[in-house]
Amino acid sequence: MDIRFVCEFELEESMKRQIAELLAACFPEIDYDGRPRHYFKQLPHYRLLLINDSKLIGQMGIDYRVMSLNKKPVTVLGVADLTIHPGYQGKGYGTQLMQKFIDLATSHSYNIDFLFLVTDKPGFYQRLGFVKTSPAVTWMKIHKGETHSIGNERINDSYLMYKSISGKPWEDGSLDMMGYWY
Repeated sequence: MDIRFVCEFELEESMKRQIAELLAACFPEIDYDGRPRHYFKQLPHYRLLLINDSKLIGQMGIDYRVMSLNKKPVTVLGVADLTIHPGYQGKGYGTQLMQKFIDLATSHSYNIDFLFLVTDKPGFYQRLGFVKTSPAVTWMKIHKGETHSIGNERINDSYLMYKSISGKPWEDGSLDMMGYWY
């Protein structure tokens, strides 16, 4: 197994196709009017790609941005669309990708305050040191490739989770994602 860290703009068409196929296999309920896409809401800045014998079996989009936590800027490295091919799930590959992500962030902790993600499976991430949070959230709502409104509410149908990288404490209250939802 090989884990590669790549910039999104460096992806070749063949890898974009493999990512689109992987996303479709892992999230069959997502429909983009019959057109495959290699991202959901927005292109991530970076990716971790898990490759076995030149075949993509897992990937994670990584978003680097500033958010406003209780009206104070924080630097966040966010997880977007962690996916492992269904035939490889339950074998520790998701944990390997997440550990690579955590190690990468930790080695640059002077530039990153928190890791951040949204999930419906918090147990997996809690085992890796992530903590649930429930701030009032503001974000740009994107649907089928278009911005349609600004969301501003407490989220009850999924879990927002963070992990401190710089040692800065997380303080619940309000979180302005200053961009799209992961």
